[in-house]
Amino acid sequence: MNNAHTETKTATLADRCRHAFVRRVAVCCLFACAGLSVAQANPGDKERDAQRMADAQRAQQQRQDTQRQFEARADDQRRQLQAQQDQNAQNADAARRGSRMTADERRDLRRQINEAGVDIYKNAPRR
Repeated sequence: MNNAHTETKTATLADRCRHAFVRRVAVCCLFACAGLSVAQANPGDKERDAQRMADAQRAQQQRQDTQRQFEARADDQRRQLQAQQDQNAQNADAARRGSRMTADERRDLRRQINEAGVDIYKNAPRR
């Protein structure tokens, strides 16, 4: 009786090992088939992937170009603003200088006024 029980137990254990082995082999075959199908992708897939990569690179290039154009416009605006501020400062300096004349300019102006005044005011106005 003990001997029969041991034989049954051994037979059951052997069946379990066989089933586990068959399952492992089936899983390995499944993974191998999946790996092969991925490795042998359709050529169209590769072309589509290459097209997607090219499109992505073009989009990135356009974004970079747009960024460069934006920065160039901002630099131009800054330069124009600086040039305008410089021009305004020069005009302000010229206006300040215009209000103060040099000694030669004052002398010439007096002479011109005296020459013109002789012609304009021949008779002194009555008071």
